[in-house]
Amino acid sequence: MACYDEQDFQLGKIIYNGLSEKKGVYVLSYGGGINSSALFFYLINNDKPIDLILFADTGEELESTYKSVVDIKKICVDKNIKFVTVRSGHGTLYDYYFKKKAVPSMMFRDCTTKFKVIPIRKYLRTVYSKDTHFFMYIGICYDEKKRVSKSDVKYMNYIYPFVYDEVTRFDNEVILKEEKFVAFKSGCKGCIYNKKKNWILMFQQDKNEFNRWLKLEENNSGFPRVLLNGTFPLRLIQDNWKNQKTLGSFCDVKETCQNYQGGCFL
Repeated sequence: MACYDEQDFQLGKIIYNGLSEKKGVYVLSYGGGINSSALFFYLINNDKPIDLILFADTGEELESTYKSVVDIKKICVDKNIKFVTVRSGHGTLYDYYFKKKAVPSMMFRDCTTKFKVIPIRKYLRTVYSKDTHFFMYIGICYDEKKRVSKSDVKYMNYIYPFVYDEVTRFDNEVILKEEKFVAFKSGCKGCIYNKKKNWILMFQQDKNEFNRWLKLEENNSGFPRVLLNGTFPLRLIQDNWKNQKTLGSFCDVKETCQNYQGGCFL
């Protein structure tokens, strides 16, 4: 994504409000989380055009994300909305980084590019004609408006309905409650934006899954070694458990929309 651009932002707002004569394909970027699930219903309830919904599957999504995808697809069938799942040509996110002897990094964020952005754009450019313009709805909420950016390709505009209409994360939860739709924060299991408490919870509830990511982290041959958590090695959780220290001491502050500084799709 390119940096924020006021002119592009206002153009997106004009297109969203139906004041533009620009024609194109309206795409919802669906991440299987709270924001994008709420945006799906928000667009439908406000009679906004949706030609296509795209979900980029890294192969390592949370089970709750896959559940939301299944549920949204059922609704799309009833409403005759096309839903497509795309995947990277690199295989699963885990296998790709393991073969590279690397881990996803906050510094480079290449995981988002390789496993989300590129598969989506490849699909659009393959299926539609080269002169097709796309308007992509993105579910960034008003609380996170500083994450708004412009598209870095000429054939696409990003549209931010929740930012234009000042819809907050709390509002999104209300929308889902009213629609009786269950969704949780999306992201792959080993996401670089996982809080320490999430890694601890994984260790406590599913040691096999925790050990997979521990193995990936320790397979990293880079120097200095990049950590999945960014602040401490996963091995420390395991060692502290063995030493019978309190795992709770590793917990971060409670996760909120305000202190959530990144992520892939929503």
